[in-house]
Order: sequence, then structure tokens, then C-alpha cells
Amino acid sequence: MRRDVVTQVIVEYPDRYENFATRLEAERFINANLDEEEPKAAWLEDMSGKKKYDYRLVEEGGEIHLED
Repeated sequence: MRRDVVTQVIVEYPDRYENFATRLEAERFINANLDEEEPKAAWLEDMSGKKKYDYRLVEEGGEIHLED
């Protein structure tokens, strides 16, 4: 697989970063841990660390969703 097309979702918390393979995986983690802390930001980047674009953190019905 070409490394230049592999991407990961990065979620920034006040004291750390978490990375995920997919947006759905990131959303599940965020919502499972909302009672502990909320993320500050999220974005998609390629494996060389270049940011592709930012996600908007949208709260709907007590859950946070990542939108393009």
C-alpha cells in the first residue's frame, strides 16, 4: 500500500493527542469518554504528518460528531 494515501484521524485533547484509523472509530472513542473530557480539535492527516483538513466538532443529541 502506498504510504502517501494512508491517512489517520488525530483528536486533540487538552493534555494529549489520540490517533485513529477512521472517523467512525474516533467518534466512538470521543463519545465513550465524554464524561471524562471533551476534545479541543480533530483533523485528518497523511502518514507523513501533513494535515489534509480539519474536522468540525458538532454536538448533536449529547454526542459529538466529526464533520468535514
